[in-house]
Amino acid sequence: MNGDYEKYLKDKRISCKYGAKCYQQNPAHHEKYKHPPKRKLKNLQPSIKKFKAENKVIVRNNDSDSDEEDSKNQTNSDSESSVDTKNRTLRVNNDVSDSDSETSKDTSDDAEESSPEQSAQSTNNDESKGDIPKIISTNIAKKINPSLEIDEEWVKFIKEKFLVTMPEDFYQFWNFCKKIKPANTLEALREVGLYLIGPFDVLAGKFSSIKKSPDEYLIHWRYYRDPPEMQTVLRSDEPTGYHIGYFRDSPGDLPTLLVSNHSKKNGILTQMGGNIFSAVNIFLEELKKSGNPFKKMAIGTLQTALLKQADLLGIDMSKKTEEMIKREKKIVTRTFNKVGLVIPYDKKNDVGYRPLALDNKALETYLTKLQNAKTKEEKQACLSGLQPVFTFASIAADECDFGTGIELGLNIISHGVDCLNSTAEQFLVSNYKLLNRDEFAKIAEAHMKNRRKSLNLSIL
Repeated sequence: MNGDYEKYLKDKRISCKYGAKCYQQNPAHHEKYKHPPKRKLKNLQPSIKKFKAENKVIVRNNDSDSDEEDSKNQTNSDSESSVDTKNRTLRVNNDVSDSDSETSKDTSDDAEESSPEQSAQSTNNDESKGDIPKIISTNIAKKINPSLEIDEEWVKFIKEKFLVTMPEDFYQFWNFCKKIKPANTLEALREVGLYLIGPFDVLAGKFSSIKKSPDEYLIHWRYYRDPPEMQTVLRSDEPTGYHIGYFRDSPGDLPTLLVSNHSKKNGILTQMGGNIFSAVNIFLEELKKSGNPFKKMAIGTLQTALLKQADLLGIDMSKKTEEMIKREKKIVTRTFNKVGLVIPYDKKNDVGYRPLALDNKALETYLTKLQNAKTKEEKQACLSGLQPVFTFASIAADECDFGTGIELGLNIISHGVDCLNSTAEQFLVSNYKLLNRDEFAKIAEAHMKNRRKSLNLSIL
């Protein structure tokens, strides 16, 4: 018997279920788990099972009791072993049906007693024992290679620092860009003038040795007119401050769409499809119209690869998805940013929102005059004209019409007036909290206290 393999069999550590293919570099992982010699891999690989193709992300929490808990659950039925999703598993696809859960049952063996062969088999089960924290996207039937595998620590870090959970297509897009430019994935789209930013910096390891205050993380690549609902992930090299981000109506929800904005121009958010693949494709279509001969070949090459990958992943590339259409029906008012406000609203009792004291056109006129005011008297006159609006929004909040104050705050941000930051903060923070959207309240507070017009908005 080979000496290395004999040492492996005698090793008392737990067998890593990913075997020789394990990519983990964490010393703590290697201290706990053993891995078979790579040159013996061919003899250890069993036939790979085929599974139903699924487009979902599974995040497994690496709690200290996981090994003991798994051992106790060995005798439980398959259906029981896949139920514990509250503490160990977070499904991040938007609509996971009961039938989807049935296809991802736990069939792994006890890791402490498993052989290398059993470890290799368990690699292909998306609900196998959670020894290694991962996000795993299973598309084996469609032969997506490699499968989406992201360290759970990244997911936790993004949630803790940016206060939102990123959807599966975010990680799928990172994997796609990594194939294009492994050495510097953040610049994979540089030839078409796009750069990966924001939470992508976490995946690139940019925050591994950085310590910042909680507020600083919340303004990382947060543009001057970005609402709290927007999380920017792409920027262009245009001087207009063009950027693209995910948009969600509630911090606890997955984003329904992506939007783009030219921060140096206005606060209008343009809808860019329901996922980042669609958003980039729409960007490329618009870039084609510019007729830039230097980017023509790069656009064609990237778009071909993008559409091919989206097709393999079964991603909806339509400009307006069903979820976006459903969202349109829930909009209670069309804010300055044009994307609209979705908040809980009781139509029967007319509770949750009431229109502002001024219509959008009149409000915009006052804000513009205030922005351009050159004397103290002119400024005071504008503020006097706006005072009824502020009072009305405060009364609305007292009577449970929380959407009114949020609309006012978002309109101030979108307009770009910079002398009402504290006012916008006041209305947004109080009303977001009343709607249990505390994460948005924290983002608004951090942003209004450090609102920058610069195009270099990285905190790194």
